[in-house]
Amino acid sequence: MSDGRIGTYIWKASLAVILVGIGAGGFFWLSQSPVLAVNDIVVEGNHVVSTEEIMEKAGPLLRNQSLVRPQFEAVRGALGELPFIENVEFERDFPNTVIVRIREYRPLVCLQGAGGKNFVLSSEGKVLSELNGACPVMPVLSTKEPCLAQAGRMSECEDALVGARFLGNIPASFNYEFSEVSVADGDIRAKTNSGVNVHFGSLDGYGLKFEVLRQMLARSTAAGIQVTIDVSVPERPVTKEETPPAAVTTSTAAIEETAPAATGNNELTDNGTQGANGGLLVTAPE
Repeated sequence: MSDGRIGTYIWKASLAVILVGIGAGGFFWLSQSPVLAVNDIVVEGNHVVSTEEIMEKAGPLLRNQSLVRPQFEAVRGALGELPFIENVEFERDFPNTVIVRIREYRPLVCLQGAGGKNFVLSSEGKVLSELNGACPVMPVLSTKEPCLAQAGRMSECEDALVGARFLGNIPASFNYEFSEVSVADGDIRAKTNSGVNVHFGSLDGYGLKFEVLRQMLARSTAAGIQVTIDVSVPERPVTKEETPPAAVTTSTAAIEETAPAATGNNELTDNGTQGANGGLLVTAPE
């Protein structure tokens, strides 16, 4: 290789080193310069947690820090200590603003816990708050053994978690709401706002059970009959009439007016379809 070409390579390498050095120096200067210091903090997305609570934790960690290297992870950790906050995202708005976007847990159910205490749970089973008095307007969850709970922590009570999952994943097509839910060793019983009792059983076959239940509730409501509906075995749902004469438990196929067959296209039929055992045949919704 000629001396000229060697000189060219040396010059290019030196230039690259100089540019890297300038870039590093510029980055360091920007990270220390008050020109890009955080002066304004905008909080968005919070509904339950007040902006004042958020600023109390986030403000000292962000304000006057360089927008180039803000302490986002430290802020995320500090805000995560607030029970209702599920996630935090940040956006830089140069030259001096940080936008803090909050996602909160959704209050789902009021748990009747140990010691007569009431707690608000999220759909994931996180304990969001301890209530000073009675449950607010939301479903009330009871368990076979009253659960211990602590605000800000996930519930360690399996039946409470089952109840939260039951309520938190109700299909959009299910147009009824529950006022009460009780869980005993994974077995779920509930009551709708209209007063219909439901034996749901375990979470197995969740989607099919809700489709069968939806159809049976629609028919029982139309008939004006107060019933208990058992979909713990969705292929053989059962109703028990709770109006005079005395309630008699029978297979749904024998009460055509209160229990239609669930069809593949989710349309109600006028007559139930009996299987070999006399039970109601259903198919999973598509």
